[in-house]
Order: sequence, then C-alpha cells, then structure tokens
Amino acid sequence: MSNAFLIWKYQSVPHACVLQDLRGLEETFRLMEGVPMEAGYPNDVQFHMNPDFPDDLLLVDNCLNSDLCIVASSRLQQALRRRELAKVEYLPVSIVDHKGNTAANDYCIVHPLEPVDCVDRDQSVFKVSRIEPDRIDRFKKLVIDEARVPKDRYIFRLKGFWDIVVVRAELAADLDKQNFTGVGWLPIDKYPEK
Repeated sequence: MSNAFLIWKYQSVPHACVLQDLRGLEETFRLMEGVPMEAGYPNDVQFHMNPDFPDDLLLVDNCLNSDLCIVASSRLQQALRRRELAKVEYLPVSIVDHKGNTAANDYCIVHPLEPVDCVDRDQSVFKVSRIEPDRIDRFKKLVIDEARVPKDRYIFRLKGFWDIVVVRAELAADLDKQNFTGVGWLPIDKYPEK
C-alpha cells in the first residue's frame, strides 16, 4: 500500500482547549459536504471552549473540536495559504473561553471544497448508510484509489464520508518541519484506529 496520503488528526497537547458549540453559522453540514461558503460567510462565527475541561485553556495550532473541522491558528493558516492549495477556503472563526471572553480572533476553519470520489470500493471494507445509500457510515478498511485524486488536491474530504480529512504526505512532511502544535497524522492503512 502506498504512503502518498495521510489522515489529518488532532495530536494531543497537555492542557490544550477543546472546542464545541459552533455558533453563528447555519447549516454547518455544508462544512462536511465541501460546499463553498466564503461568499456570504458571517463575520461573527465562534467556537466555544468545552466547559467539561475548565482547566484546558491552551490555544494550539490545530484545535480539537466536536465538529470534525480543522480549526487552525493564524500561523498554520498562513503556512497553508503559502502553498496556494486548490479547493480550500479559510473561514474566520473566533474562540471564546469558558467565561465568555474572546480568547482568540485570528483562527479559521480550513474548509476543503468538493470532496474527492477516490475510495477504492473493491478493496475497502465499509458499511453503507441505510438512509443515504451514497454515504459510507464507517470503514473497517480504507483504501484510496490514488489515480482518482486530482494532482492539485493536497487536502480534501472523501466523497460520501465526512469524518476525516485526507492530505498528501508531501504536505504533511512540510507542515511537520514547522513544528505546529496539535497537528498529527494517521496512515490510511491504520484507519480506523483500534
């Protein structure tokens, strides 16, 4: 199996904040479906720190959140923007602490557009949604057909499966050199984690 792609994941950092309760944005499912949102995007979108973790206040470059989004610091956002990645939007979001104060207003949701139809359905093992037959509920084994990933796509979601963001290993290696906090990777053949 090739190592050309990895899954973006949160890498645990002691005392890092955990985010939940995305406010100010309607129809958040559009984030998972890769629908363009920049035009008409509200200017008051906020993530709130989870009150179940009152002592976890540290802001890291990639924040853990309950909405399966990449919530990136200004520094991480700039590193991605410099790469001029195709089909990616950077949607501003502020982070509100446990007391209701703005802890940061320079974060963004890294929003990959147009999910890529690249799941190798013959080699992958998965369960299809009973409600939406085009959607995959979960994988036992994920295999990506690399030939079906456009050459200019370095970060993307999978068509029919919203739970993960896939990146080219080349991009992951570049980000690793910059020592971002909270950014981790999972090899495709290790998904799902046991």
